[in-house]
Amino acid sequence: MTIIIGSTAIKYWYPDFPREPKDLDVAVFKKGNFVNRKGVEFLENPILFHGGPPQKAHLEPERLATLKASHLCWNLNWEKHSWDLQFLLKKGNKIDKELFWELYAYWNEVHGKNKRSDLKMSKEDFFD
Repeated sequence: MTIIIGSTAIKYWYPDFPREPKDLDVAVFKKGNFVNRKGVEFLENPILFHGGPPQKAHLEPERLATLKASHLCWNLNWEKHSWDLQFLLKKGNKIDKELFWELYAYWNEVHGKNKRSDLKMSKEDFFD
């Protein structure tokens, strides 16, 4: 199972998207035999396939917005993901909270636990 994600998918749904995709990002349920090649990156993400195989070749805009929002919790291409999310939100898309939290839990496994500041800590514990 595969589905096109990233800026290529945004450009598909919104031809007025101002950035030209530099590559093709393809989400796969399991990486398996998929091998990255010049201009194509296969990214394992079983969460995007909950509910069965995709109905479209490109991830739908609301799910793209949710995927972009879930990336913002880690400092990985933060500016790009933030800009893309703002573009998608301005187009009227919403964030699917249930999908967001599923993706968030998945990214905690993939990228490591997201460390957040606890502002209720004492200053001694906070700076330790």
